[in-house]
Amino acid sequence: MIKKLFSNLNWLLLVGMVLLIIFATGFLTFYFNYEEQENFKIDPKVQLNSEKEYEITYWDYPLFIGQEKEYEEFLEESISEFNDMYPNIKVNYRLLSFIKGRNKLRNRLKSGNPPDIYHGIFGNKLISKEFQIPVNIFFKEGEQSEKERYNKIGLKAFTYNQQIWGLPNWIKPQILVGNQSLFNKGNLTVNQIEKKGWKWHDFQQKATEIADLNKNSSIIFNPYNPKLFYQLLNANGKERLVTSKGDLAFSANDLKSIFEFLDNLRSEEVFPRKPEEMNKKLLQHFWQQKAGIIAPVNMWLLNNLYQRNKQESNINLTLLPLPTNNLNQKYVPIDVTGLLLFRQQNYKGDAHTKAAYKFAKFINQQKNLFIAKKLKVLPAYLPLESLWREEVKLKDYLKQQLLNYSNRGITERLNGFDNIRQEAKIKDVINESYKDFWLEGVSIPEVIDEIMTNSKEIVDINKNNKEDE
Repeated sequence: MIKKLFSNLNWLLLVGMVLLIIFATGFLTFYFNYEEQENFKIDPKVQLNSEKEYEITYWDYPLFIGQEKEYEEFLEESISEFNDMYPNIKVNYRLLSFIKGRNKLRNRLKSGNPPDIYHGIFGNKLISKEFQIPVNIFFKEGEQSEKERYNKIGLKAFTYNQQIWGLPNWIKPQILVGNQSLFNKGNLTVNQIEKKGWKWHDFQQKATEIADLNKNSSIIFNPYNPKLFYQLLNANGKERLVTSKGDLAFSANDLKSIFEFLDNLRSEEVFPRKPEEMNKKLLQHFWQQKAGIIAPVNMWLLNNLYQRNKQESNINLTLLPLPTNNLNQKYVPIDVTGLLLFRQQNYKGDAHTKAAYKFAKFINQQKNLFIAKKLKVLPAYLPLESLWREEVKLKDYLKQQLLNYSNRGITERLNGFDNIRQEAKIKDVINESYKDFWLEGVSIPEVIDEIMTNSKEIVDINKNNKEDE
């Protein structure tokens, strides 16, 4: 009798635990799938009405520079293919100016009428607390969940507060480009650097060796593009400019070490004599066997180098990691682009948002390989990676370098919508000071004081505004 009583109690406890788990799982599913910013709710299980037309807007950029018509044809063909599956979802696309596109998006967000889908090619991930929609609420679960099909680095780049704020599209290592035929004249080889990385003093030694080869040889850093400054910050452990608490994430010493590194290179005369003309000489000198290293390198410049490299028999283009002060990390900063989803002030309904996600998913998963192969970037959707390895038209060693660096990749951690706005203002300050350092001869102490003073003012104003609220 007692044994039977204990057996019944154990059975009841087991049932109670199962019910508790089901309740907890259901609650969390509800919370993370339905409760969004400002208590806005979206039902991800909503069904589309086959008899209703959904009209969505997609904002993109003409990614094939010099071949804009080909990119438009790709989009139109993709939309036509999508309509074969979803004839009641009408997609209106718009190609933005690279210079004015972000401002157009900001203006539309201010008016409460952003596009349904925006291609964030500049790494903008958290843009609007009010209107941006986390995409993971639409991820399906199963034997292999949709989340598991994306590159982990790509997902991490869009994750904040246990939500994923964009479909990662492609990933690209932040690297330097070297001329291997000039580079290998010395003790430090490309293979060593590729596998083990290099410190700032190693870089300076190699840059000096290249500059000493003859009176025309040098390395070239574009002084008008501050991207290199942020790359050096990232490679040395400073992923963000502002902490999650709204404080500055960098110190005067961090700035000092980077500017002294650049100034030491300048003192060693490893650059062309006129820094204001380096941006004009970057490609020309590289193909004339004068430039051994060039930086910074964006996706389009890198693709241009790949194309030209096929024609140049005397140039061996190679990809190099950024120098760092901490070789124990061996990390490579990664750029991640993605598709961002928005709602409008005059909300068009959950089914409309679901229709927008379906097109974003289609472009991201079924059509992304074409763009990734064309631009020589890695697709973040893992089922496409093996095809990319096989089909991308790139020299095998360059392809392997991209894969190796991506496997060692790190990306910025997102730390809130408000902090993104602060970082944009701080970047304006840094960008101006960076140019002053290169082109106006402003001293390192003056540059640091300018950046620190204005950056502290920005974060202090933001904190005061929060207190007033």
